Amino acid sequence: MLQRIQTIFLLLACSAMLIACATTLGSFTYDGDRMVVEAVGVYLNGELHHFTWGLMGLGVISAILSFVSIFFFRKRKLQIRLSMFSIGFMVAFYLYFCYLLYKLTTTGNLQFVRMGAGMVMPAIAILFVVLAIRRISADEALVRSLDRLR
Repeated sequence: MLQRIQTIFLLLACSAMLIACATTLGSFTYDGDRMVVEAVGVYLNGELHHFTWGLMGLGVISAILSFVSIFFFRKRKLQIRLSMFSIGFMVAFYLYFCYLLYKLTTTGNLQFVRMGAGMVMPAIAILFVVLAIRRISADEALVRSLDRLR
């Protein structure tokens, strides 16, 4: 299980999503005040302004799916399916973040200051999961080719 490269890719995707949930997603100025967006909430001048538990939930669910799919190494089709669901939750993470920014821009003047490390991590996790899916598919093709020889 741990000697397979797709296991390493899935572990890296899991850790990237956990990093995305733990670090800052972005810094903005909101009507002249400093605003920091994290997976847990939106902080305005250091005080919690708005909870974003949905964003945290999407990140944690995608990390759990990536981790759980490691243990289905004997059921490669299920492993691929779980990995695809994980990618779906990672894309939903980005979509929900965009929705939060849209909601904040309609209520006030929001200006971008800098992007945090947590904003890049879901894209890196998607890349790792895609690489893992390719390797799992290659294993499945190898097993099928060996079945034909018997």
